[in-house]
Amino acid sequence: MKKFIPIILPFLAAIIITACNTEEGLEPASQNSYIKIIQGLGSDNPLKIEALDDGTLLIVSNSLIRGQGENVEKIRVLKVNINGTVLDEKYFPENINQNWIARDMIVLPDNKITIGGALRNENREDTSLVVFTIDANNLDSIASQTYNSDAETYNMSGLSYDQNSSKILFGGSEIRSGNVEFTVYGEMNANDLSDLQTFKSDKVRALPATAFYKDNNGVLSWAYNSETSTLSRSNDRRLNVIDESEDLDFENAENIRTKKLIVTEEGEILLFGETNEPNEPTKIFYYKVFSGNNEVVFGEPGNNTLNGAKKIDGGYLITGSTEILVQGANAHSDFLLSRRGQNGAEVFTDSFGSDANEQLHDATMVNDKIYAIGSTILGIDNTLLLIKTNKFGKLEN
Repeated sequence: MKKFIPIILPFLAAIIITACNTEEGLEPASQNSYIKIIQGLGSDNPLKIEALDDGTLLIVSNSLIRGQGENVEKIRVLKVNINGTVLDEKYFPENINQNWIARDMIVLPDNKITIGGALRNENREDTSLVVFTIDANNLDSIASQTYNSDAETYNMSGLSYDQNSSKILFGGSEIRSGNVEFTVYGEMNANDLSDLQTFKSDKVRALPATAFYKDNNGVLSWAYNSETSTLSRSNDRRLNVIDESEDLDFENAENIRTKKLIVTEEGEILLFGETNEPNEPTKIFYYKVFSGNNEVVFGEPGNNTLNGAKKIDGGYLITGSTEILVQGANAHSDFLLSRRGQNGAEVFTDSFGSDANEQLHDATMVNDKIYAIGSTILGIDNTLLLIKTNKFGKLEN
């Protein structure tokens, strides 16, 4: 039986949040537990949250700002304290009436933040890829770089940072006339985004679903989805695949889609995504490549969606949503939060929410506290939320 938890929402009347746990009922740590609303200039679709060295949290969200006769898409960047109080925020691009959308964000040395995404036209099509770096101290823009060619539209699959070369790597695809797609891989100097080099695949079959990562031998790794999901590796920047031995073929799986790839400091490759068996709801999977271990599949009773996967000390944080079916009512999605150990073993898996559609998009851990960003519909807008739990997923203020 689900527990009903009163959540204090600053600036708005309280709403009722339900919560459940795969093992036991999720109880609030106190009656003052809350989910902090962080309203902006428009509708928010949160992307990532990262903890900074100064103890603050940096949040990136895609915002749709409604104007008189015209809506503009901006990338919203916020710096908040651990209580959710906004210390600083900016919308990018500044002072330009362009549509930008963020696809990924990484933290660099020297307290720099690099965001990758796309410039978009009035039809919400990505017309070129954009990467820009800001100073996390004051959110000032430091450098920017764009990539385009004679392609019609683009997709960015993610960013990564290669410490050996001090390069930022980006991956994606471009669509040319006739809907012919090519994989795009790029690298640039992390300091000022100079010396941009890009490479394109000769083949269409390995369009990236994740960021690119480079190992100590210069071999690139990424995951792509076709009939199934495959880890690709290449020692050639033309992206000619040399290793597809990790074609994911989970037992009883009908459909497999990798959505996140993480490379640990020890060089281990982790894949996260969604899978389902015939006539079964969609679940989330964790898989350690080249380990010889079986995949770990988990989730709540309904269809599960993976939005974020992040490495933390001792394991990983997984964020997404799960479908809730209520007899006599329409289905809705609840927040989904899971913490896994180094080998995918469950620390906890929780879902909680109201009767609205809600999503958790990303999470991080600071001093044994979990800070997650979510969204819910308030009025006509999707609204950014900051959610705090202890290390076992218990809500607390």
